[in-house]
Amino acid sequence: MERIADAAVALRIATRKACMGNEQGKKKNTLSLETKILFLIKDKPLTPNNLIDALALQKSNLASLARQMEESGLIVRKKLPGRRETAYHITESGAAYLDGKLNVIDESFKKFLSDEKDYESAIETLNAAVRLLSFIE
Repeated sequence: MERIADAAVALRIATRKACMGNEQGKKKNTLSLETKILFLIKDKPLTPNNLIDALALQKSNLASLARQMEESGLIVRKKLPGRRETAYHITESGAAYLDGKLNVIDESFKKFLSDEKDYESAIETLNAAVRLLSFIE
């Protein structure tokens, strides 16, 4: 009998492979830490602590990366209304960058999915895996 740990590790490895893209003829991981941060804040701003928890980062690593992302125009930091905390917000530039990365991943999947039905089924299966894994702290 296969253990759930075996399936989880296999999923992690397969996910990494699926998120590789070609850049100038070389395989490159499109699911960088920048991409993950932008993905997490695309629908709602998050505080540094939210991101640290979600991505299991050290505070200093997030601060350094966020500063680079701000300088690149991908994110902005704004004070939350009525609170002393700040949160990271995605910019138009950041949204365009994220969309480009997600399109690369989408195209990677579409190469192996023969039709719209397979594509929709893959989305449902991946969403089921996300729901299962979201219970783990």
